[in-house]
Amino acid sequence: MTTMKTLRRFAVLGVVAGLSFLILPVSPQPQTCFSLVGTAAASEQFEQPQKSPSSPSKGRTPLVAPRIGTERIERRATGELLAVRVVPEDSTLWGAGGSRQFLVLGKYTDGLERDVTSRSRFSISDNSVAQVNAAGRVMAVADGEVVLTAFIEGRAASTTLRIADSEQELPFSFGRDIGGILTKQGCNSSSCHGGVKGEGGFKLSLNALYPRDDYKWILEGGTYQVLTAEPAGEKRPRIDLEHPNKSLLLLKSTDTVAHGGGERLSASSADYQTILDWVRTGAPYADKDEREGEVRVERLEVFPRQTVLDPGGEHQLLLTAHLSNGQSRDFTHKVHYLSNNPEVVEVTSKGRVKAVSAGETAVIIRAAGHATVAGFGVIGRPNPDYPDVPQSNFIDDCVFEKLRRFHIVPSELSSDAEFLRRVCLDLTGTLPPPERVREFLRSNDPRKRDKLIKALFDSPEYVDFWTFRFADFFRVARYANQIEAQHAYIYWEWIRSSIAKNKPYDQLAGERIAAQGHGGPTPHFFPYSEVRNPEQKMAEEVRVFMGRRLDCAQCHNHPFEAWSQDQFWGLAAFFGRLNAARFGKRDITLYGSVLYDDPDGQEVDYGVVGKSGKVIHPRTQQEVLPALLDGTVLPEADRADLRKKLAEWVCSHPWFAEAAVNRMWSYFFGRGIVDPVDDFRLANPPTHPDLLSALAKDFRDGGYDLKHLMRNIVSSRTYQLSSQPNETNREDRINYSHAMARSLEAEVLLDAISSVTGVPEVFSNETSTLPQGTRAIDVKEPDVYPSRFLEAYGRPNRHAVPERNGEPNLAQALHMLAGPTYTEKLSKEGGRVDRLLKSAASDREVIESLYLAALSRFPTHKERSTLETWLQQRSSRKEAFLSLLWGLISSREFSENH
Repeated sequence: MTTMKTLRRFAVLGVVAGLSFLILPVSPQPQTCFSLVGTAAASEQFEQPQKSPSSPSKGRTPLVAPRIGTERIERRATGELLAVRVVPEDSTLWGAGGSRQFLVLGKYTDGLERDVTSRSRFSISDNSVAQVNAAGRVMAVADGEVVLTAFIEGRAASTTLRIADSEQELPFSFGRDIGGILTKQGCNSSSCHGGVKGEGGFKLSLNALYPRDDYKWILEGGTYQVLTAEPAGEKRPRIDLEHPNKSLLLLKSTDTVAHGGGERLSASSADYQTILDWVRTGAPYADKDEREGEVRVERLEVFPRQTVLDPGGEHQLLLTAHLSNGQSRDFTHKVHYLSNNPEVVEVTSKGRVKAVSAGETAVIIRAAGHATVAGFGVIGRPNPDYPDVPQSNFIDDCVFEKLRRFHIVPSELSSDAEFLRRVCLDLTGTLPPPERVREFLRSNDPRKRDKLIKALFDSPEYVDFWTFRFADFFRVARYANQIEAQHAYIYWEWIRSSIAKNKPYDQLAGERIAAQGHGGPTPHFFPYSEVRNPEQKMAEEVRVFMGRRLDCAQCHNHPFEAWSQDQFWGLAAFFGRLNAARFGKRDITLYGSVLYDDPDGQEVDYGVVGKSGKVIHPRTQQEVLPALLDGTVLPEADRADLRKKLAEWVCSHPWFAEAAVNRMWSYFFGRGIVDPVDDFRLANPPTHPDLLSALAKDFRDGGYDLKHLMRNIVSSRTYQLSSQPNETNREDRINYSHAMARSLEAEVLLDAISSVTGVPEVFSNETSTLPQGTRAIDVKEPDVYPSRFLEAYGRPNRHAVPERNGEPNLAQALHMLAGPTYTEKLSKEGGRVDRLLKSAASDREVIESLYLAALSRFPTHKERSTLETWLQQRSSRKEAFLSLLWGLISSREFSENH
């Protein structure tokens, strides 16, 4: 009781300057600046159609990312113009009626490049070939080559422009032309007719992704149904071939007939005329001569991909559509724009972006069947005296290049103590022993950090920790898979062996996806596991190894992304023949299960998965053949081992390497380049697309070597930056300008407390107790050994792909004050404090020892002197040191990696 009173008194007083953080461990602050929206709210927001003066808002009010300041910001002085350039450079205008918007960009002394097109004057070398208007838009006249020149403030810049096939008409395409208009106007967004069941009895595919379906719905009508391919209700065509101008498609969009979306088209607009002409010509799907070789949009390209605006700044977006005939067209005025966070930047229907307040977000751009994003950051104050920052590898090149553009100066290099604790926790999940801390901090070897990294990679603790990490997101547990203890051990040992051998990640993933026989990762797919059905198994594999969540496409086309229900079930069919058979008896060692792909289907053993190997499409009720995302159906000759073929495809897909490096990156920085790590989607773009691409390429080129990837990360200056912010990066949460504090995982925190107190945790249940000294990260069946501490700190049950939550809660506070992990371990005989007191160490030596064990650093002069004074006032030396140790392990500095 006396000890507890002392502990609480110490917590309240907070007498030590360095321990003034004796509060609940908390996770890093939420994103407040430079934040690309990547939340569930974002996926809801980006589907909202842009509002026009005559169009009421539809749907729910979107959430926005936090930002600095709520007031709109005014433009500041820009400094002196240094140079100008015209973009795009050396382009070609192809086809009749070809035109292209050009921009003039000016470089200023404050380090920013700004769009100065509206202040520029233009001239063209030959008006008989092309003409340019005051806004910088060039219209083709005849074949030839011209030079476009822009003038501003006594400076000039030029670009060459070629005109080709100026009399060749682009053949009509329903998907590109009509679908493009519907997309541009937001008619096929998820909050309107592109929703799961459409709107007002009229269904369109999201973003004109499936033009054949759209064509049928427009011509035939009918109400969409989720569970059957047959339309319901009265079929009401949206066009009238006999009276084209009375077509509902036109009457509704002009609001001539009551329309929930209000007026989307003016009767005098070019888009209205295009639809009317199409109906008048009989509403063909494509030009008669082009039906076999329809010219489609293959790819959408945006300029700029990422840019920075100053307060009040504006920038025009340029969109180029690359066509299937090898040509390209300016689509700047043919797409739909939407800001992911209108409180950071606003965007007009013509692609003009304006800064609103400091922060970072993305603009979503949609054309028929395609979408892309452009990243925008709004800075508070340019920094014309940006310093030179040393770089260690290509990671720093990518990270620091963006920081320079955003005028954010990275923090200084971390101290040796800061780096030592951080890298030991990240690579081994353990705190460095006090004697190793002393040795490292006293060393003057300039290569000591590199040597430390190598030693950690070669240590058994590295194998232990990364076995735990992979066992976590591979969901190794007994109850989660409803398997026997031996199966959990087999699965866990396969992971440990793979980590110890540094098995290439593509091989490891391939073995997991295509698991056969008895042993290795086969327990993951046993039919009596938590994830039982082909569709569930497929969705988990795609999420873990490709970073995409396809689940919403199980019952209908995905409401927000470009995933169809057909694609979902085509992949699920790869798991249709998955089967397992049991052998042996429970009371002999041969008892177990064999996993295999049964050519005759899933016939089994306990009726868990049914008797048919056929995967049935829930909407068409037809058998689904195994097909890849691009629609390629696996040939019959390749179906003997379906999952092996799937594994080969997954591991060779570009998404595989991206998902892998993104997940690994998150372990070292507390967030992924795409975050959450397995939620790649349009409205959740990467904060650093170039970095993601560079990491993925290096990972592939390096043979999917996990150690090589991790070594690059921890050797980078980006990783080794201090956690102490400066004035320019204090609000940055996602650009890696300084180290962010990360809550330790529950198991790592428990092991750290056991290590510092010198008292190991005991893991037991009603029937068994694990060997003395077993660490939390080494428990093979975590769901079999209950722990209130681990549950309070967020240990997942592994019934699904884990998503750990580092947020503080009341249970954690109670554990700190009265839980045995924080109290009984402190005073245990043989513990660290007990041993130090029995060694007759001085007060200074004990203080230093506790600091080195818990925080991997020496106490500061102020901390040491304050503590020594405080200790002299205590009646019990033992209780005083117990209180000190309790204060250390209850602090944020201890419970977080930083």
